[in-house]
Parts: sequence; C-alpha cells; structure tokens
Amino acid sequence: MGLLTGKLLGHHKYQHSFLTGLLIPKGPGTSVNEYNGVGVDHWYRARSHYHGKRNPWIFLGLFFALRILFDSRECFRYVTKHMRREKHGHRDIAAEKVDAGPEENTRLMKEYAMAHPEVDAVGVTRMTDEYRYEGIEEGNQYPWIIVVARAMKYDEIAKNLEGDFSRVLTQVIGGYERSQKAAVDVSNWIRERGFYARGYGGLTKRSTEFHLTIPPAIAAGIGQLGKNGSMISDKMGSAFRLATILTDMEFVADKPREIGVEEFCVSCKKCTEDCPPGALNDEKVMVRGTRKWYVDFEKCMPYLAEHKACGICLTTCPWSRPGIAPSLSQKMLKKMARRADAATS
Repeated sequence: MGLLTGKLLGHHKYQHSFLTGLLIPKGPGTSVNEYNGVGVDHWYRARSHYHGKRNPWIFLGLFFALRILFDSRECFRYVTKHMRREKHGHRDIAAEKVDAGPEENTRLMKEYAMAHPEVDAVGVTRMTDEYRYEGIEEGNQYPWIIVVARAMKYDEIAKNLEGDFSRVLTQVIGGYERSQKAAVDVSNWIRERGFYARGYGGLTKRSTEFHLTIPPAIAAGIGQLGKNGSMISDKMGSAFRLATILTDMEFVADKPREIGVEEFCVSCKKCTEDCPPGALNDEKVMVRGTRKWYVDFEKCMPYLAEHKACGICLTTCPWSRPGIAPSLSQKMLKKMARRADAATS
C-alpha cells in the first residue's frame, strides 16, 4: 500500500492508498452508492457527487480536485480559463427582443452552434425537475436546456490503455473548458437577441444552479447511456464532453434517438472486463426508481483520485474508436429491425 497511490492485487482487485484510506468515510450512512440511490425503487432528484454537505465522500473529491489543479499546469490553465469565462464571459442581454419563432430559433441556433469550432453535436429539450439536483430550485424560470458536445482526441486519451493517464486528464479537463466556451458563446448569441441564457461547463462552480447533463443530452438526441455509465454517440462514441445552456428563448424540442447502444452493450463486456477496480457491471441495477447501468462510485473514485484520471471505460469502448460509431450504430439498428420483422412475420 503506497502513500498516494494503491496497487492492483489481481483482476478487479484494487488496494487503495494509505491516504485514500484515511479520506474514505466509514460507518453507517457513509455509503456513496446509497447516497446515489442504489437499490431505491422510487424516484427522487439526484444528489451532487462533489458538492453539498450531505455528501459523505466530499473530502476524497476535494483531494482529487487538488491533485488535478496542482499536478498539471495545463489543467490549471484550463480551470482558470473556465472560471474566468464563467464569471466574465456572458454579455449583457439586448434591450430589444428578436424572436423568429420556435422553429426558426431552433434552426438558427443550431446553425450557429454547429459552425462553432468547439461543437460536434447540439440538441435542445425542455428543462425539467428531473435534471435538477436535489435542493436546487434556481433556474425554474428558464424552461429550455441546450446541450452541446465536444469530442476528445482519441489518440491522446487512448494512451491510458498503456498506463499513461496524464493525457486523458488534459483531454477531459480541456474538453470541459472547450465545451464550456461553446456553451457561453451560444448563450451570448441568444443574449444578443434579447433573451436570457447562461452557459455551464463541467467545471462550473455556481453550486446554486447545478444540473445534470447526461439525462437532458439523451432527451435532446445526442446519444444513449452505455454500460460504462457514460453516454455513447453514433458520431463520437463515448469520447466526448458535454456543456449546457439554460435559456428562456423558445425552441422546438428534439427527441431521444435510438442508435443501438443497448443492443450492443448487452452482449459486450469490454468496459466491465477492462475497468481496473471492477467498478462496472454487466447487469443493470435499480437507481432511484430506474433500472440502469451504474458505475460503482466506491470502487471508481479511489482509483480515479489516486491516478488523477482514468477513462479506461471510454477508450476501451469499441464505439470510441475513430470512424467506428456511425457504422456500428447502423449495424445494431439493422439487427434490431430484422428481429422486429421476424417477431411480426
């Protein structure tokens, strides 16, 4: 057992470090999986992993954040740019509204977003309580949420398959900063038309306005939830970051899309086998009233914090390999269609 980094004792057997052992809470009521709602058969709003006094693992989360900030100049620069833009990047809202109607607003917004160098996909859906963390009530007056996605460089993050986690760290933190730049720019496009809008990135510090990103991204047609606990896109695979915009400009909501992720993930075991601490499962579990694939936070977080990054579940996913996702999606959809035809014939 090391001071800062543990070691693998065998397949899916990871012994955390001495310091991590001190930071992991012990005793009744300290299970973060219970905190996340594992085994609960009714819905309630999600609780933030890294913020809030009730989170029993907040100190390990802070340890993780401090290691990122002080061990990587590049990441420190990304975080600083993200924070500066969050505080000073939004322009004043124009006094006069320019409203082209929901359909045209949607077309123009997407046209602007997809021309942005930091956007690879965009979708929009209605904001609901399901997307707000427990205890967060601010933002109720903004009924729309836009989701932008930015792909990471696969060749860089795939170095984690060789044991080098430094590049996946900079790609993840850099991906948060780049996607946040896109979100703030899209929000300013809306503000110039006289409507409220605010962009949020993966490093956002405005704790009173936290909201989930994956559920609205699924609702907005960006992709589907994979067995690795992350989204899978039929364009970018699982190697991308998300950012959001809350606004009161009216749009036409996108719809969730079937791209064949579950059809594939049910029989694939790549991420579950390759996850070093064994934090992924082949079977879905009940989480806040919904049966879904779930990342075991109590196995994932110590490994992630000690190595400052991981992302094996992203790079080992066959969907993430360059050029594979579109054809893989089409293959799964055809397979599903054949099965449906056989069932009705």
